Amino acid sequence: MTFLRALRTLLRGRGFRRLFASRMTSSFGDGIFQVALASHVLFNPEQAADARGIAIAFAIVLLPYSILGPFVGVLLDRWPRRRVLVVSQLIRVAAMLSVATLVTGAETAPAFYGLVLLVFSVNRFILAGLSSAMPHVVERSALVSANSVAPTCGSIAYLLGGAVGTGIRALGGSDAVDVLVAAAAVAVAAWTAARLPFIGPDDTGRGPSMGQIARSVVSGLLEAARTLPRRARLLLLLVFVTRIPFGFLLLQTLLLFRGPFENGQGPLGFGIAAAASAVGFVSAALATPWLAPRLGAVPYAARMLAIGAVVCAVLGPFLLPWTIVLVGLVVSFTSQCVKITVDSLMQAHVQDHLLGRAFSAYDVVYNAGMVAAAALGAIVLPPTGLAWWPLVAFACLYGATAMALGGLWQRATTADHERPLG
Repeated sequence: MTFLRALRTLLRGRGFRRLFASRMTSSFGDGIFQVALASHVLFNPEQAADARGIAIAFAIVLLPYSILGPFVGVLLDRWPRRRVLVVSQLIRVAAMLSVATLVTGAETAPAFYGLVLLVFSVNRFILAGLSSAMPHVVERSALVSANSVAPTCGSIAYLLGGAVGTGIRALGGSDAVDVLVAAAAVAVAAWTAARLPFIGPDDTGRGPSMGQIARSVVSGLLEAARTLPRRARLLLLLVFVTRIPFGFLLLQTLLLFRGPFENGQGPLGFGIAAAASAVGFVSAALATPWLAPRLGAVPYAARMLAIGAVVCAVLGPFLLPWTIVLVGLVVSFTSQCVKITVDSLMQAHVQDHLLGRAFSAYDVVYNAGMVAAAALGAIVLPPTGLAWWPLVAFACLYGATAMALGGLWQRATTADHERPLG
């Protein structure tokens, strides 16, 4: 009820309503698109890579997000964010239409992977733009609710898109049809973004040229690194720490349901695990707006990390299908609770002229955590994915972070007040 009440309240604002609609249609298209990709590559017996190859490919696909992200941060702080969102969505539409022509072939060409990489990379830029736009469409006091409701509804839209994509396949549609429907949804997202009100940046002076923007990337990032509050730096570290268990478990779950847990139902089992993760995300959105204000943002995040530590420690040694699904649910819940909290704290403690670069750095760290998780999985996981000790190690990581977070936050807050950076 708290979640629905918050959603109804937020949707009264026209700016949030349009930002919300753009996120929903974009996420819906992503869900359909990724069903097509899974059908074409991941669970296709003719093209599926071995387990170690999947882990390496996972890292390769995610790594460019971190490399390209800073350029978008500069754009978000210097160009109208609405324009960046619209152009980015249109780029995705063009790339998806090109993918639709390639999935009809028997071979998966390098151009296919390049286009898919472009679609995913631009999507990360869009999410950074949506986050940096949020303070312009809701009151500061509503940021926690907005950061809970919007991403969670986006996840629901993504799952709905996945269901629609699966339904299209069940009715005899092809991968190409799925991709075309996804492109149509993203086109609607671009149209909706074009109708947004002013969403920053607050500096409305004349924007720099393309050449100036290219030259300013390094200096802009150096400025952000020098002037970001210490609390923001701590939050970025927290995002990285919580992203590694999530990404590692996602990879391990995929390996397990492609191998020892397969029993002829690999895609179904992995789908159940993915659904459990979705339940974790939704539960985080229901819990956070209610609990975070009562406990305080940082104590709330610490308690959620402690829950993750207990569950990983208790269930980690029992590597069975039901335990891996349950651990996935809790890890998703924990990660999303922390993410919602970090989003709000970043928006509250970073000045607007640095906000785009701050969230671009956020995306870099977010994806770097996934890259680190994939690289770690490629090194330590056997081809079957059967290894229980990483989950116990993650329990220790969660527990240590939970115990240290409060003290680190207090010290960073005191230092920011007494010796501000910049």
